[in-house]
Amino acid sequence: MTEQTEGATAPTHALLKNRDAVRAQLTLLANQARHEIRVFAPHLDPSLFNTGEITHLLASFVARDRHNLVHILVEDSEQTVRDNDRVVQLCQRMSDFVQLRRVSEQHIGLKEMFVVVDRLGYLHQQDLTRPECLSSSADAHGAAELLQRFREMWDRSEPVQRLHTTGL
Repeated sequence: MTEQTEGATAPTHALLKNRDAVRAQLTLLANQARHEIRVFAPHLDPSLFNTGEITHLLASFVARDRHNLVHILVEDSEQTVRDNDRVVQLCQRMSDFVQLRRVSEQHIGLKEMFVVVDRLGYLHQQDLTRPECLSSSADAHGAAELLQRFREMWDRSEPVQRLHTTGL
């Protein structure tokens, strides 16, 4: 699926057709990250994000440089906290670098998931009812479009309060 245009190589896109391929691509993108990882998911799927491998990669990523950030934006914060204990613990331990927020009312009901890495790579599941995802590890234009949408939602989002409760 690669196109050539006037001597320049167009970004290579991959169509991922099953959860194992999506999980492998998430791992690849997390390994490639150098500065920032942005995740939008109405429901944070624990089989993709709450794995020991992914949370270890995220922790290593933010530990490499004090400027590295992971921003996770969800609609269903109750589900996220309930079903993603590793992600929640990471957010609590590294709260300055790994942040979890809930979308505002105007963004509730979106039926897609996407991850943007370093303004260059991304994974985009356009319809949560279907397993297919489009991904690229080097498509600045596609990543920029998703990043702009993410930033607009992030700016209107709110912190997930349950992350900071002490249980007293």
